[in-house]
Amino acid sequence: MTTRTPEELGRADWREKIASWMYWHARHQHQEQRHYEDWNDSWQRIGAHGLPGDLIWEEFTAAYSGRRQNIANTRLLELMTWSGGSLLLPRAYAELLDRWEQVTEDLVARARVCSRCRAQGPRWGAWRTPSPLGYVTLCPPCSGATFQRYTGHLRGVLYESARRRSTRADGYLCRLCSESRAAVWDHCHDHGLVRGPLCGSCNTYEGKSTAHSFLQNKEGAALHLLECRGCLERRTLPARYRAALARMHVEATERHIIRTRRCRHVPWIEDVELAHGTYRFELSCWWHKRTWMKDVTVAETAMLVREFVDQALAAGQAGTVVPAPRSSASDTTLQA
Repeated sequence: MTTRTPEELGRADWREKIASWMYWHARHQHQEQRHYEDWNDSWQRIGAHGLPGDLIWEEFTAAYSGRRQNIANTRLLELMTWSGGSLLLPRAYAELLDRWEQVTEDLVARARVCSRCRAQGPRWGAWRTPSPLGYVTLCPPCSGATFQRYTGHLRGVLYESARRRSTRADGYLCRLCSESRAAVWDHCHDHGLVRGPLCGSCNTYEGKSTAHSFLQNKEGAALHLLECRGCLERRTLPARYRAALARMHVEATERHIIRTRRCRHVPWIEDVELAHGTYRFELSCWWHKRTWMKDVTVAETAMLVREFVDQALAAGQAGTVVPAPRSSASDTTLQA
């Protein structure tokens, strides 16, 4: 298997899609049948049955029969047969899929071209922006020339105020990505204060993604949250982000002991609960079949949040890290 470039990822390619299903299932089968210490890359090689690893065609199609995966809105595997080491497909159907590839790629190519300067954008990017007539493609320079940058003039203003309601967000660039036209005014739900204009994509990411995903994966996330004057003055973050920082801290520092040494694997956190002033996390290590609990008090969480905020403000960017514990944990209890 070869590494693909970002430009190649996501291209309409029905042959590659089938191959990826096969290799994914071969890896899943390989790992399911072995202890993790015995895992290797044998599933990447063509096996005795002409398919990756130990894969058998009948088992593969049976495993995928109940899934909703399709290609070009068709159930491709139901029309394929395996014979003499080759996959067979009706010629007319193969030609239909080839046309689907071409039409899809033509549509993507047209959508990548800036409607102003005709520059071609990246395959995966944020050049698509809403307008009164629907979505259009604008490159960052053309967006910057069309929409003004937000300078914080509504910082400290209540979201429900008449001043905010009389100021349109779509006259600004998105404060987070700085590439697309803003669509809404984002605000802090804890303090009710405006944070800034966001495009539809960034606003959805902030509101619908997990809090730790937003903090870890979205550049400028921490500083955007601190555009709320209430959070900034208190050196804190909204409640759901406080829980996320406690979770990130536990993921980074908490390990169970196996044969007198710390397990090297990151534990899986099943649940988090706030009760009696404590965040309680249920952790598990599926490599060693261990489960245990870890408590982080609200006071400890507040300290973690303050350190995180201070780092973000000092660095002027969201590249902060979750503070490590000052001493090794002593309140971890293993369960049978």
